[in-house]
Amino acid sequence: MTPYELRFQIFKQAYSMLQDDYCNRFEVEQRQNPEGLISANFAEKYPTLDQVLERAEIINDFVSSK
Repeated sequence: MTPYELRFQIFKQAYSMLQDDYCNRFEVEQRQNPEGLISANFAEKYPTLDQVLERAEIINDFVSSK
């Protein structure tokens, strides 16, 4: 695996983690409402590129450390 492929894999993992977290919170909100509707109080935002890059950097730092 080249360094570029590794960086891309880390990026995909970071995106997947943040997306899963968002979807889980969305599902909880939906199940708490009897009609399955999302309330206006649901303040969660879909992950941004900046958040993904920040998470990828954290993962990379962990992987790169001894």
